[in-house]
Amino acid sequence: MRIEAWLEYFNNACKISNKDNDWKMLNISKYLKFSALTHYINSCLNISNFDDLCNILIENFLKPNIVNLSDFSQHQLRNNLDEYFHQKLNCGRQLGLSPQLILEGLTDGMPTNIKQLMTINPPTSPTEWLKVAQSSYPPNENTSN
Repeated sequence: MRIEAWLEYFNNACKISNKDNDWKMLNISKYLKFSALTHYINSCLNISNFDDLCNILIENFLKPNIVNLSDFSQHQLRNNLDEYFHQKLNCGRQLGLSPQLILEGLTDGMPTNIKQLMTINPPTSPTEWLKVAQSSYPPNENTSN
């Protein structure tokens, strides 16, 4: 099962049962198994909320595709920021790029105003990059430069 689908199922089940994000954070370890549980345990000190946990798990369990450097460098944001982030992150990891190069590549594919923001205050991790991009990128904005 894809991690995204499992997290959506877990989140929906929690909503139906009126469980809040604090409850999810305290209890998700009861439902995770194998490498997902191991990854959660290894990362739990760096996780501040349920959305961060979802991002970290999804980043870790992305499905690999065969890619090349031009796929990475030419990939630009079109409309969906989350899709762009996950595709470009996955591509960079498959290529064995350093975290710094991946962050720079993520930024290169963004509109000019966000590139400038990321250059002034560069994020130090993919999760931090996504948070900054989400807070700076209006979902309905035309992304052509």
